[in-house]
Amino acid sequence: MSTYALVTRASAETVADAVRAGKVGGYVVADPLGTIVLFDAPGRAYSSTDRLAKPARAVVARTMKTAVLLLCDEFVAEALVLSPAGELSLQWAAAWEPPAEPARYLADRQEWDAYCGEVAERYERAELGPALAMVRNDPVPGEERTPLPDLLRRVCAILGLPDNAVGRSLLDGEEPGLYEARRVDAEPPAGRWPRLFARA
Repeated sequence: MSTYALVTRASAETVADAVRAGKVGGYVVADPLGTIVLFDAPGRAYSSTDRLAKPARAVVARTMKTAVLLLCDEFVAEALVLSPAGELSLQWAAAWEPPAEPARYLADRQEWDAYCGEVAERYERAELGPALAMVRNDPVPGEERTPLPDLLRRVCAILGLPDNAVGRSLLDGEEPGLYEARRVDAEPPAGRWPRLFARA
């Protein structure tokens, strides 16, 4: 099952108000570790990360709280950290193979470690950089590769966010599959023209 969920430390009421003021509705779920939002699926059969992230960016802009958009299918997993200051993304591919040559592998690991430090800073928890850097799906001889959803669960655990959002998505169906999920429809403010016609 795919994952398309926003997780944030903002309160459920604040998040529900932000969703209601936006252009895309969905389900809002209060959790002891924060709030989960399952946005309605876009109208197109295929949507890029940028398109899927638009309603999440709007929620972050309205709540002014850093959040993480979780995306996953059978090929790729992504944790997109969204903050008022910008965004950074951690990505994993199901068929990832690290460089075989030792020097290149070391350089790749150093680059990954440094980047995870930047992601942690963007999340406003710089001390979590080393823990994030350990979330990898390198193949290990004799062991099964870490499933992509488990990588997202590890990220949620490190950042202190609800991991039950992983595997939840309205891209696959209309039911949220989460306890006490509350439907919130988008009700953007009426534009200038509707108000003028209302006066007529």
